[in-house]
Amino acid sequence: MSSLTEKKTVAFHTLGCKLNTYDTEWHREQFEREGYDVVPFGDPADVTVVNTCTVTGQGDAQSRQMLRRAHRASPEGLVVATGCYAQMDPDTIAEMPEVDLVVGTAEKTQLLDLINDTCSLGRTFVTRSRSTEFQDMDIMNFGGRSRAFVKVQEGCNEFCSFCVIPFARGRSRSRTVESTVSQVERLVQSGYQEVVLTGVHIGDYGMDLDVRFVDLLEAVERVQGLKRFRVSSIEATFLTPEVIDFLASTPKFCRHLHVPLQSGDDSILSAMRRPYRSAFYADLLDRLADRIPGIGIGADVMVGFPGESEAAFRNTVGLVESSPLVFLHVFPYSPRGNTPAAKLSDNVGPAVRKQRGAELRELAKSKTEVFQRQFLGQPLDVLFEGRREAQTGLLQGVTDNYIRVFSPGPDAAKDTVLPVTLSHIEAERVIGEISQG
Repeated sequence: MSSLTEKKTVAFHTLGCKLNTYDTEWHREQFEREGYDVVPFGDPADVTVVNTCTVTGQGDAQSRQMLRRAHRASPEGLVVATGCYAQMDPDTIAEMPEVDLVVGTAEKTQLLDLINDTCSLGRTFVTRSRSTEFQDMDIMNFGGRSRAFVKVQEGCNEFCSFCVIPFARGRSRSRTVESTVSQVERLVQSGYQEVVLTGVHIGDYGMDLDVRFVDLLEAVERVQGLKRFRVSSIEATFLTPEVIDFLASTPKFCRHLHVPLQSGDDSILSAMRRPYRSAFYADLLDRLADRIPGIGIGADVMVGFPGESEAAFRNTVGLVESSPLVFLHVFPYSPRGNTPAAKLSDNVGPAVRKQRGAELRELAKSKTEVFQRQFLGQPLDVLFEGRREAQTGLLQGVTDNYIRVFSPGPDAAKDTVLPVTLSHIEAERVIGEISQG
């Protein structure tokens, strides 16, 4: 480990979820304010920060791989591990000779101070505490992204049998409505036309503040100048009639929700300690599709949970087929230490997990195309991003209901919301034309 050079540089690499991406963007902004130049990951840097993930065993392995890669790129630089894996297993990371600082999720806002302390101590430094209060982490520039993210909630109280997130990110805690609205107002003034409200367990918002999630939604919707907003992943049990009614009532809501499923079999849901059963989930999605026409609904689905028989898997396939789900994130079960599921027997072999995952992905692919085709010939509002597709030079962006669209158009269209008529699907890509007038 070397001391920092006069020309300070920092590189970042993020694994895992959108919340990790949010945290990394916040760190990037803090380092830039301290005079650091941000360089691409893999380039030599005085400091390299790897924001780790521990949702699966693969996440742990990839985190270690990226930490080693960071050291190879900058053998004289400081290598920092932060994020959920750093929180859950700091000792394993600290034993890696490539790592100089291990920062858990509670201390992430103190990262710059901890880096200075580590340089002074000249040895690996590990933090271990847990946060009990929400930490406001405002970001004003999302590194060229067209939409802005606002984290309104952190942590989780659910303790599903397979999940370590409550241990990695702590108990549920919320940002105040006033602080959230203030941040959204600043982002709108900075030119962002879309904001995404995000959190670990966003439906749990307000339980610690004696306010409801719908109260937050109503306050954000009232922000002057805000073109549209999204809600990130939200559990089915928190999509109350009040929330659905409000989302259906406002044109500012982007018609897209990610509602984790995990399994369509009741016995597996019970073993997972999920707080709903398949009939409840299916009925909820039908109500969403009825109340919000054109909504694009996505879900997480886990394959190969211990005890998942062929019949149980068929129940999952059947629910996905018959429901209005159109986007799936499919992933194999991965045992995590100290979780109840890790003690279960009747494990599903890797070949079966792989086959089941492939089947669901193919099903999702076909459902996505059917969903996209129903909008061909129609104009939909698209938020164009600040970059063109590399191969074709076409503009690219996302409709409110989460259809990625490619279109010819001028640079002036970047980072703006414009009506686009979807014309055809070509090589699994939706092509459109910016509507005139």
